[in-house]
Amino acid sequence: MKVALTSMRLHFRRSVEVIDFSHVNFFWGKIGAGKSSIARLVDYCLGADIQLTPALQLEFNSADLSLEVEGRALTIYRERESSNVVATWLEDGQGMEVLMPARKAADVVVPGTSIEVLSDLIFHLAGLPAPRVRKGRRTADERLERLSLRDLFRFCYLDQDNIDSDFFRLDGEGDYIRRAKSVDAMRFVLGYHQDQVALLEAELQGLTEQRQAAKAAAEALAKVLQESGLGSPVEIDARVEALRAQHDRVRVAAAAARQERGSGGHAVDALRARGRSLAADAQSLEDMTAAVRTRAADIERHLNEMKMLSVRFSRTKSARALLAAVDFEDCPRCTQKLPERAENLCPVCGQPESEEPHEHLGNEVVEADLKARLAELQETLQGLRKQERTIAGQLERTVSEKAFVDQTLDQRLRDYDSAFLSQALEHEREAVALEQQVASLLNYRKLPERLNELLASADTLTCKEAEVRARLARERDKAFKDRTNLQELEGLLLDCLVRSSFPGVSASYKVTIDPRTLVPEVAPTEAADFAVTSFANMGSGGMKTIFKACYAIALHRLAARKGAALPSLLILDSAMKNVSERENRELFRDFYSMVYELATGELQGTQFVLIDKEFFPVPEGLNLEVYSRHMAPGSRDESPLIPYYEVAEAEVPGNDPAGAAKGNGDPADTAS
Repeated sequence: MKVALTSMRLHFRRSVEVIDFSHVNFFWGKIGAGKSSIARLVDYCLGADIQLTPALQLEFNSADLSLEVEGRALTIYRERESSNVVATWLEDGQGMEVLMPARKAADVVVPGTSIEVLSDLIFHLAGLPAPRVRKGRRTADERLERLSLRDLFRFCYLDQDNIDSDFFRLDGEGDYIRRAKSVDAMRFVLGYHQDQVALLEAELQGLTEQRQAAKAAAEALAKVLQESGLGSPVEIDARVEALRAQHDRVRVAAAAARQERGSGGHAVDALRARGRSLAADAQSLEDMTAAVRTRAADIERHLNEMKMLSVRFSRTKSARALLAAVDFEDCPRCTQKLPERAENLCPVCGQPESEEPHEHLGNEVVEADLKARLAELQETLQGLRKQERTIAGQLERTVSEKAFVDQTLDQRLRDYDSAFLSQALEHEREAVALEQQVASLLNYRKLPERLNELLASADTLTCKEAEVRARLARERDKAFKDRTNLQELEGLLLDCLVRSSFPGVSASYKVTIDPRTLVPEVAPTEAADFAVTSFANMGSGGMKTIFKACYAIALHRLAARKGAALPSLLILDSAMKNVSERENRELFRDFYSMVYELATGELQGTQFVLIDKEFFPVPEGLNLEVYSRHMAPGSRDESPLIPYYEVAEAEVPGNDPAGAAKGNGDPADTAS
């Protein structure tokens, strides 16, 4: 699986630091510079827990890790002490930004996928299904559980603290579950989890779950039948027939009661008729009220119009009386000089003057008529208002009487129903209860048949399980007998040890890897009596670190050859831990020469992040560019991870004998 780091942005309290990664990276320098923290923060972004150094406790806020998974860009953002990450990537040309758990899966976080956790996303981007392995190996009921990126990454990141203390959790008496997961991860890389084996394991798990579900349902059903006391199906059928006969009798009684109610005279008929009559009266009064209000509104509108007409008539008479005595010289409209008029003509309009007495008489007649009409309309309006009040009183009395009649009717009906229908209602309730009993018994009647079906299904599934388990055993045996990859790994490990000038090992030695534990042993091939060398019995911490690093390199070489789904990233933090570059210069030189040679050959597709106290340059004649960064606390030219941070004297392990004795890491880099 092609995985390559691109860069990492570290957000500190007072600065943002960017670390760019290339094919081969080498971080080296003094104590307290933060070299190991680079690897720890990469691992933290990929879902690991982290124990912060004193400097990170004070200054670290968050980190952004940019990487490529099979050429697809992915950015992972994780805040300090957060159990979640924010992942950003492209999916079908669409930008995705999703908050997801860093390690512990809960539920699908990307609809339409099986992505529940960061590990699932990385497998998804790599175009690989999340691998699944057996959970239980000591019982017949084997279940499958997912193999996470964290399980594989243990062979990609050799951290400073554990590089000389455990062998990938494969050896010793440690946690069985963790050791089993490490073995699963190794077997996955070695190809023991073949496609056919995986398919049969999944099929077996499905059959097991179905059988267990059928068995559990049958046991529960048998318990219900036992506790119910219903007896055999024949006894249930007899009870059903008896209940049905009783139900028929009750229904007949209920019908008879209702018929009796409908056939008898009803005392509330008069009340119903009176209620209907009052309702009609009320509606008629409401209609009359509406008609009177409409007529009054018309009269009032006509009255207002007559009042306005009277006002206008009065204003016209007054204007004429005033203007008759005015001798106009200019036009009252346009103010122009009026022409000369004859004496009998109006000086303004030029029409003959009209002063006959009958015109004044006409005005008086019109005025009197207007007054009489106004008085008539006013009287009519007052009459309508009085009529409206009278009708409103009648309507109120009618509505009140209707409410009384309705209340009385309701009470009479309740009394009647209580007196004449209680028996019918009781019969009907009894009938419903009997129907429910019959339905329940009929359901119970099916339970014994269902129980037999479940038991038969469980037996069938048991047989299928046995068949699949036998096929699976054959396929597993075939896979484990094929030691081709394991033998190749043995040869690659020996090659790494020899090329690294590992003490006491030559090309004539033989490496043997136990297929059950996958722990390697090294021994000479020709000596009659010889001692076997393994990680557990190496007395030197320096030898343990080189041995473990060589095993990881050998595994990556095998994965590169076989195209195994192991991330193509190898982080070696302090491979020379407990090794003096002065006293063991040859070991120091030969180990890194091997790494550089492999980086230009078999592992040119693998990214290396090397962290150590001293830098070893690329040997002459080897065409390889190495990004090298020298880091020293308090140096401006060789800046540490946190440029502004000053390392306190108490943080330097050499100044704290108690702290140095704790074994927290490389004497050259425990504060980093």
